[in-house]
Amino acid sequence: MADQKENQVAKAAESRIEDRAKNSLVPPVDICEDKDSVTLFADLPGVGKDNLELQIDKDTLQIFARPAPAADPNATAHYTEFPEKDYYRAFTIGEEIDREKITASMNNGVLKLVLPKAEKVKPKKIDIAFS
Repeated sequence: MADQKENQVAKAAESRIEDRAKNSLVPPVDICEDKDSVTLFADLPGVGKDNLELQIDKDTLQIFARPAPAADPNATAHYTEFPEKDYYRAFTIGEEIDREKITASMNNGVLKLVLPKAEKVKPKKIDIAFS
C-alpha cells in the first residue's frame, strides 16, 4: 500500500517536471573538469536571483529559470528576438559528486555551478619508499 502511494507521488512529480520543461528553452552549457571538481557554466540571460531555482532530486541536477520581461509590460512590442520563455536543463550526476559541497554563483547572466568530486574518487598519489 505504501509503495503504491510512493509511486503515485513520484509520477505526479515527474509529470510536473515534464510540464515545466515542455515549453522551455534549453540554455547552452559548457562543462569543464579537473582533478577536484566538475564546473558547469550555463548562459541564462535576463535571469535574476529571485527567478533561478536549482535542485537535486536523486541523481538529477535541475536548473529552472525565468528571465525578467525585456520590455515594459505596458508597452507594445513591435519587434522582439528574445523569447519570453523559461529555461530548463537537467543533468544526471553520479556518486562521484559530493552533493553537500555544490556551490553556485551568477555573474552577468552566466550561472556557474561547481560540483566537487567526492574524496573517494579523487586521484591519489602513491608515495614510493626507497630503501
